[in-house]
Amino acid sequence: MSFLPPWLGLLLALIAMGGLSAWVVQRGLKKQALVVGPEQQSKINRRIHQEHLADLDRALGEGRLTALQHQVARDELLRHLLNDAALAEERPAVAVPARWLWMVVCLVLLSGLSYVRLGAPQTWWPEPLSQRVKISATTPEQLAEQTRVWQEATQKRPDDAQAWLTLARLHAAQNAHAPAEQALARVLALSPEPDLWIERAQLKALSAGGVYTGEPWQWIQNVLRDQPQHLNALVLAGSAALSEKRHAAAQGYWQRALALVPADSEAGQGLQQALAQAAEMAAAPAVLAAVGAGALPAATVAADTQPLIVGEVRVSPEVQSQIAAGATLFVYAMAEEGSRRPVAIWRGTASSWPVRFALSDSMGMGALPMLSDLKQVRLVARISKTGAAQKQPDDFQVELPGVKTGVQGVVLNITGRIP
Repeated sequence: MSFLPPWLGLLLALIAMGGLSAWVVQRGLKKQALVVGPEQQSKINRRIHQEHLADLDRALGEGRLTALQHQVARDELLRHLLNDAALAEERPAVAVPARWLWMVVCLVLLSGLSYVRLGAPQTWWPEPLSQRVKISATTPEQLAEQTRVWQEATQKRPDDAQAWLTLARLHAAQNAHAPAEQALARVLALSPEPDLWIERAQLKALSAGGVYTGEPWQWIQNVLRDQPQHLNALVLAGSAALSEKRHAAAQGYWQRALALVPADSEAGQGLQQALAQAAEMAAAPAVLAAVGAGALPAATVAADTQPLIVGEVRVSPEVQSQIAAGATLFVYAMAEEGSRRPVAIWRGTASSWPVRFALSDSMGMGALPMLSDLKQVRLVARISKTGAAQKQPDDFQVELPGVKTGVQGVVLNITGRIP
């Protein structure tokens, strides 16, 4: 295994190719006396540059270069072409043997082939750690097994940032937000990338039941202070502001984010939907006040404030004897497939049983999908002795899958602790 990074080996190979090309041309000039005029020299240079440009266009089409890398390289070639044209008007005829020019072209092509074989865009600009780690597991069994494997890997290689990030994302995929955030803290100590700070802020908020106050907001603001146009930071800042009912602030962040992406892209369309949701939520209090005063009929109430799931939480006599009056009760809905991020959260106190609850779009965390986007969800009711949003081993909980959105009168019966 080579101790040199791929980009350094490729750079050394291209330098060697360039040195060999220069030596070949110099030797040919000494041996031949073929005189080439400025005009012919300029044509030769243009042909070489055209071949370079064609190579770049092919690399762009095949995905070996990004649009930015292609543009930078193309601009550099055009600059050389303009310089050659300017020099052709000033310098006298130069002796250049045609056969050596062909050798130079071959060496240039050989350099291009070596790039195809040895290099790739990411070898010049290494891909950020936050983009290198992908989770392939899909089933609970696969997630549990991979989590075990990567926990062992982090114990053996405590300074391996990629191993810690893999472990963090495996925890997050299993809705274990607190361990995921702790693993990300280790990652950031080794590789403090802005995207990873934003990821940690989101996990910290999720582990606190969707509350961004404190460190999550501080991390988001730190990223935006250093990079005001950081897309992920702007998007999460909008979600955080919306979760705090600061609708105008959320719209401001998302407007800035929307200016950074094409309006017809998937990201652009998602931001436009989020902006529309924030506008509806901002208008809801005024509409509700008007309804209460009799100025508007109840039918005009904003859709996101209307209950989509209504029910009650009951507890068995055994459970009721073990919990104190005023214990915190959480009821939340999650998509049955994909992310286990709650799409709506209700929080209350249990002074007497049963406890009534209602879930609506306005109780979401400010990110898609909303409760109304799902045909059915998994409901979870949990009694917390400490009031912490993150579940604890001594909490009492029940889960009910397959609850259709729009149902009225659903019953969640808590009979034991978290399994």
